[in-house]
Amino acid sequence: MARRTREHRPAAERREQLLDAAVEVMREGGIGAATTRAIADRAGLPQGAFHYCFRSKDELFAALLDRELDASLGNAWDAIADTQDIESSIAAALRAILDRVRSDPEYHLLTNELVDVAARTPELAHVARREHAAYVDHVEKMLQRWQETGEPPLSTGPRVLAEVLVAASIGITSAWLSSRDDEAAHASIAVFASALAR
Repeated sequence: MARRTREHRPAAERREQLLDAAVEVMREGGIGAATTRAIADRAGLPQGAFHYCFRSKDELFAALLDRELDASLGNAWDAIADTQDIESSIAAALRAILDRVRSDPEYHLLTNELVDVAARTPELAHVARREHAAYVDHVEKMLQRWQETGEPPLSTGPRVLAEVLVAASIGITSAWLSSRDDEAAHASIAVFASALAR
């Protein structure tokens, strides 16, 4: 009788499978439904594979938020690549982040909920703090790269401006998720970018 051999996949591929499965489980049942067993089952992997790829569910949540952060800020950086000034750069970045949220509102409601739960849970609070710091770090690097193109120096330090831009992006996307009002969101972006550029 032929022995069945288990398919071996790279750990990075299994991590992605588990992250995708976690999103599916949470879309259907909320964050509370995301047990390690439910996630592994949805991914079609043995539960041991979860613990091989992630030390804990907290680590999976952090990886999920990191993945979204990288995708969102990658879109924002691509959007500002061809802009000519700080005002159009800020507006383009915020529009790109908004467009990503608009492309899958339910997913972004879920990631917002995940950050809120992490911030309220003592053993997960470090995840929320780390995600915020990473977001600000990424935006600060974007601003520093923009300055290196030879444009006039920013009147505010890049770190402070990065904190302001992160707060603006969170506020604009949260307002849109509540109202689904495209016109109001784009008007807010235009006013904010103009005011900050001045």
